[in-house]
Order: sequence, then structure tokens, then C-alpha cells
Amino acid sequence: MFTLLLRRLQIASSIGLLSCGLMFVMLSTPAQAVDRAVEPACHLLAHLNENKETVAKEGLTLPRWYELHHRLLTLLTDEAGCTLEVIGSPWSRSLTLLQQGKIDLMLTMSYTEERNQYADFIGIHYMEESVLVLHKDQLAKVKQLADIKLLPGPIGVLRDAFYGAAFEQMKTEPSYQPFLQYANSLTQKLNMLQRHRVLGMIEDKTQFLEWSRAYPDLAATYQYSLTLHRAPVYIVASRSSLTPARRQRLHQAWQRVYGKPAHLAILAEFGWSLE
Repeated sequence: MFTLLLRRLQIASSIGLLSCGLMFVMLSTPAQAVDRAVEPACHLLAHLNENKETVAKEGLTLPRWYELHHRLLTLLTDEAGCTLEVIGSPWSRSLTLLQQGKIDLMLTMSYTEERNQYADFIGIHYMEESVLVLHKDQLAKVKQLADIKLLPGPIGVLRDAFYGAAFEQMKTEPSYQPFLQYANSLTQKLNMLQRHRVLGMIEDKTQFLEWSRAYPDLAATYQYSLTLHRAPVYIVASRSSLTPARRQRLHQAWQRVYGKPAHLAILAEFGWSLE
């Protein structure tokens, strides 16, 4: 009799504990849902090195790569489950903003150890080839980059752009300073060429071919001279503004879309390729 009574008490106790456990789960589930609901939304601010107002003011046409880059950023952020806002600002200014965490994303960034301190290199999106473009009357004078000192005027370069180790060394030498005319944007650099303020420029080869198509008069006067540097460029994220988890989310998103049909379709639409 005693044994039977003890067994009934154990069963009752078990039922009570189970009820408490179910009650705990029921009470805790809404709280977890609330926590998920208040997670900060993933909204990213990205830089592109041009804007429509500045380009129109210079009397130029917004380059097609602007829309291409916008589409690539959208492909990335959509895959990562984030919303996107794009602004235009000078390249050097945007580098500072990225370092300060005031913008989240940039494109066409060459890798350097210095930049890696503040930029997380999310993934390659293009193989950049930096070339020297010169007035056709000056081509014979320049066989290598150091020969720009033989020119009767300067060449245009983008401020804080990376054109390879040889250029990085050269730009620190005082004797070369008179031969380098700095621009804050690609539009400003092209404008210097149109107004004959420079005898040429350092440009990405694909962009050179692009503006040659858009401006036949310039294409008839300025020609590709020599290749200075070829290396991949990246989409990068700010280490200051984005958490490691969010940056990892972007890494994984780009890996999922890179080279896939949606990515290749965008490139094909603009006549670009992965190489």
C-alpha cells in the first residue's frame, strides 16, 4: 500500500514539473520573438565615385559603369538581405568616410596593407588594368612610366588611387610632382583632358575604352601607351561601421552570387566579363 502511494506521488510530481516546463516555454517564446523583432535592420550606405549632378555640370555623360556598379551593389545587398543607399563623393573623401565608419561599402578597391586596417575585402568584382593614355603626339617620348618627366606637361591621376608599386614610389619623389595633376573624381580627370590641361592620364583600360566610345574626338587624339599595373579590385566593407557578423554575412552573400547566372547577366548587359 505504501509503495503504491509513493508511486502516485512521483507521477503527480512529474506531471507538475512537465506543466511548469511547458508554461516556461510558452512564456519565453514571445520574449524571444520580441528580441528578434527589435534587431537593427540591415541598411547599408555605399559610395560611387560619380554623381549625376556633377557629371551634368561638367557637360559630360554619366559613364555606363556607374549603373553597372550600382547593379552589382544591389545584387550583393539583396542577397545579404539588406537595403541599399548609394551616394556620390570624391574617391579620397570616400576613403576617409569608410575609415571613419560613415559609409559602409565601396567598390574597385585595390588591396594594400594600409587599407586592410579599415576595409574588409568582401570579394573580387573586377580585374583592373591601369594604363597610361597619352596625346598621340607624345607617344614616342614615353617607353616606361619614369619617362613622363620627358613630357612638356603633366598627366592626370586620381587622388589616392593605387596604380601599382612603381607609381607609389614615383609619386613621393619631388622631381615628379610637376608632372602629376591630381583629380578628385574620374569625371574631373576626364574634364582636364577635354580642356587640354593635361597631356594624358592614368586610367583603367576598360574605362579608357568606354570613354573612347562615348567621346570619339578624344579617342582620335589620345591613345593607349603602356600598361602600368594589373590586379583584382574588390568590394569592401567598413570595419568601423559594420560588425564582424554583418561583414561575414556580406562575404557569404558575394560568394553565393559571384559567377552565377544573375551576376553574369548583369556583366553581359554592360559588355563586361569576369576577367
